[in-house]
Amino acid sequence: MKKVIPDGTIVKHLRINSERTSTQKELAHEMRISERMLRSVENENAQIGVDLLDRFAKWFGVHRDQIVKSVEGQTKSQSHADKPLNEIFPELFKDRIVPRHDYDLAYATTDEGKLFKGASGSHDVVCSIDVSLSDEVAGYAQELFEILTTLTWEARDIRNDIAAKDEIAIRRRIKMLLVLLKGNDIWVYQTSFYRRLPERYEPLPEGEYAQMKNRLVVALGPPSEYGEESIKVSIDHGQPFVLPGWKFDKTGVDGDA
Repeated sequence: MKKVIPDGTIVKHLRINSERTSTQKELAHEMRISERMLRSVENENAQIGVDLLDRFAKWFGVHRDQIVKSVEGQTKSQSHADKPLNEIFPELFKDRIVPRHDYDLAYATTDEGKLFKGASGSHDVVCSIDVSLSDEVAGYAQELFEILTTLTWEARDIRNDIAAKDEIAIRRRIKMLLVLLKGNDIWVYQTSFYRRLPERYEPLPEGEYAQMKNRLVVALGPPSEYGEESIKVSIDHGQPFVLPGWKFDKTGVDGDA
């Protein structure tokens, strides 16, 4: 797998000023790495794979080039250590419109529990197929998507929990289908996001509020060429929306000292 050297100072600065993951424990959990590994990244610029770099970039909403020091021996000539965050990432401090049709990164999974939890906690599921399928493999894929669809809120009565014996049987079959797909060089990737409804192509006027629904995206793709564990998938937000920029003053972001 291709390795890169992250800029630990930037990663730490983004973490501290993040509303979602201000502690190392929280960020390590979201990045699916140990706290020790995160400390090495922040304090020692420890080498990481490009898949982890992509997870950092996606979580903080920045381009991955902005949090990397070097790739294959090419280093950045200017250090960010003494610069304020609003100079390093000026785009973060500007309001921007996120379009209705966008893209996201879906991550490879062999964990039937994550797929079960993702589907049973979503309003609906959509599928993306980025690889040719034989008749046999198409049958596995169709069954997997049908199972996940039956778990969504739109397909079942969410007032009733799924019985333990039913969950075990469903998860066993999902696991088997994942093994069968991977045995045919088909990887399963997943991501989720919130849709804003009703569907439209302009942001809601002031004073109106969108209805939020969670959507699971499951993608089928080939094994990655360089060991990366993510692929790009198209997503539909339902409608464009304004993403507010961060607030900055002389004491820091959002008034933090």
